[in-house]
Amino acid sequence: MRPENILRKQYKKDLILAAAVLAAVVISGLYFWIGGRNKAETEGGILEITIDGELYGNFPLDEDREIAVTSSYGNNTVVIEQGRAYMKEADCPDKICEGMREIAGDGEIICCLPHRLFLTVRGGENAGYDAVAY
Repeated sequence: MRPENILRKQYKKDLILAAAVLAAVVISGLYFWIGGRNKAETEGGILEITIDGELYGNFPLDEDREIAVTSSYGNNTVVIEQGRAYMKEADCPDKICEGMREIAGDGEIICCLPHRLFLTVRGGENAGYDAVAY
């Protein structure tokens, strides 16, 4: 057998192996991307509301509702829509909590410091890793 034929056979085997590895990577990537996305969308999670460190209530994120939270510190209106929670209204002087983004990921928090009110998502969408914590 000539050396050129041996090299061609080896080259073909290398191409087949590289194509198989590439196909496996693409298929597994699609599986985790699609599977992880569906898992996160189907997980409901719970919105935990605490005032001054005491539990006010737990509310499922998969049920749309508006919650009026009244305490000795003031009044807030919390809204749960499409698996996300946000502060709609607050009668505190600075209203910073109204400007905070919606939360849905596990461990995400909205706080109204003048009212000592904390909204925390427990068991919601997978927050994943960030650049700091792992």
